[in-house]
Amino acid sequence: MNELELFLRFSFLGLSSLVSIISLLSLIKIKEMKVGFACVGFLLFTLEGILVSIGVFSSAVEAMVTPVTLLGVSFLALIFFYLSILKR
Repeated sequence: MNELELFLRFSFLGLSSLVSIISLLSLIKIKEMKVGFACVGFLLFTLEGILVSIGVFSSAVEAMVTPVTLLGVSFLALIFFYLSILKR
């Protein structure tokens, strides 16, 4: 694993965590379901960031980080983002 990949993995975790915290604080303040859906989407991206970052230290976790897993988590996050912008 090269330095660029390490940087990207930890940057993804840091940025997704930051956006998740901001969206969670917005959810607490606004208490609207659409913001909640966006918050869940960002939390899923944070979960993905945790998986790929822990994979640096553990080969057992790295074995779980398959393209199917990453695509599945990203697809679920996109579904929640779609629900957050859907007009009702």
